[in-house]
Amino acid sequence: MAPRIVILSMARAESYQPHGTEVCISITDPKAPPARLSPAFRAVLRLGFTDIAEPSPLAWHVLFTAEHARAILDFIADWGNADRIVIHCMAGLSRSPAVGMGICDLQGWSLVGREAEYPLCNTWVRSELVRIGRERKDKK
Repeated sequence: MAPRIVILSMARAESYQPHGTEVCISITDPKAPPARLSPAFRAVLRLGFTDIAEPSPLAWHVLFTAEHARAILDFIADWGNADRIVIHCMAGLSRSPAVGMGICDLQGWSLVGREAEYPLCNTWVRSELVRIGRERKDKK
């Protein structure tokens, strides 16, 4: 059975209490302090990248890269038995839904209602995660 994908804002993630086997993908801005998450998560993957959908000339912007995608894919592979995968970013509207939908795309898990629920999904993050995931699958 596929784990349930839970998309949250950072504020909601910091007050969330996991039950059972739950893991978290914590997305923050590159220089932001880490989210204060419950120690009850079985594992937490912490990533820092900016909510941008194309390269930026601003030095403090960090575009989502293949390295970020590979870290997510490895994490998901390691925790395939999780009951829930909680994914958060600052507002829970762009980066975290993009990661969640990209994971669903790659795993063949249902996206019913997700695209309508998250119209501000970061298309770059989702497409890069899917591209890297498919490349990895093709090499195997």
